[in-house]
Amino acid sequence: MKTAILNKGKETKYLNGYPLIEEADIFQQGALQSGDIFHLKTAQGAYVATGYVGFQHKGIGWVLSYDETTEIDEAFFESLLMSARQERDYYYHIDGTNAFRLFNGEGDGIGGLTIDNYNNHLLIQWYSEGIYTFRNDILAAIMKVFDYTSIYEKMRFKDSDIDGGFVTGEAPEFPIVIEENFTFYNVHLDDGPMTGIFLDQKEVRKKIRDYYSSERRVLNLFSYTGAFSVIAAHEATQTTSVDLANRSRPMTEENFGLNAIDPKTQALFVMDTFDYFKYAQRHNLTYDTIVIDPPSFARNKKKTFSVTKDYDKLIEGALPLLNAKGTLVLSTNHSMYPLKAFKKMIKETLSELGMAYRIDEVMGLPKDFKTHPHYKPSKYLKVVFVTLLD
Repeated sequence: MKTAILNKGKETKYLNGYPLIEEADIFQQGALQSGDIFHLKTAQGAYVATGYVGFQHKGIGWVLSYDETTEIDEAFFESLLMSARQERDYYYHIDGTNAFRLFNGEGDGIGGLTIDNYNNHLLIQWYSEGIYTFRNDILAAIMKVFDYTSIYEKMRFKDSDIDGGFVTGEAPEFPIVIEENFTFYNVHLDDGPMTGIFLDQKEVRKKIRDYYSSERRVLNLFSYTGAFSVIAAHEATQTTSVDLANRSRPMTEENFGLNAIDPKTQALFVMDTFDYFKYAQRHNLTYDTIVIDPPSFARNKKKTFSVTKDYDKLIEGALPLLNAKGTLVLSTNHSMYPLKAFKKMIKETLSELGMAYRIDEVMGLPKDFKTHPHYKPSKYLKVVFVTLLD
């Protein structure tokens, strides 16, 4: 068994449950390669944990077990998958939703691996070459634990020469239609890194429909396939969707059509968000709810955007378009942007602009996106609802 020796005093961190094995904590690691199983030990040779090598974030791998006798084999993966399946039993029995996460990386005990269920079509995402080396055992375990019509996979690590796509089962024709909160969306499991919907926002979408859409004009920025717009349109006076990608328009129109909403009754713009702010002001367009859910980092021909540096500019640009007593839905999935810092930025931006406001609530990940209690980045989603006061 290969070993990695910790720097003095670092063992406490891992004995307390920290799951990501960080390179800076290692004194000596030998010739570890992606996929290797190794024991994490103190300088005195005391066993701390068993991990695997999977380079991700700032880590060389993830802890899998704190039992020195544990064998990392098909039975090991099957046990963890079964526990995850049992914890999500609720989602198999609720009406109006048939898409949810089955296994969420380090939250369920295997950093670097996620499994999603899209109406019985499963999608595995491998986030490192290291976890991919266990593919055969993990696939065998998945097929024992979960019911499925088909299984697909995506490679989410850099420099992969491995093609993802169809694995086994009955391959469907894409797009497939999933249901979430009694609303329908098109999904593609074989087309690039994204599928057409972000399942981690399911509860946020429901909140927007139930509390921030009725008799309101809703603006959805960075709208992608229009998921926020589509669910809001059931109650809203009108929705406006803005996204820079050309393909966002037809995909959004298709999602409206799935829900018997004429896309022509809604507004869609293929445009940079900051350019839309100027356009909307020129045309005296205002809104009662504005959803801002940008990517953590983006670059186009004109500029680059970083959530940690530029989110305040989005708030500043949106405020002139927001009606009195209107609501900003401010969202980020940047795992290294803590909630405390995100809220501080929001408060400082609004205060500097002289705005009176209240924070209605803060939302995070739904229960199917199980997080790790000792690893803050696993709680990556932060959504703050801010309403302006008189």
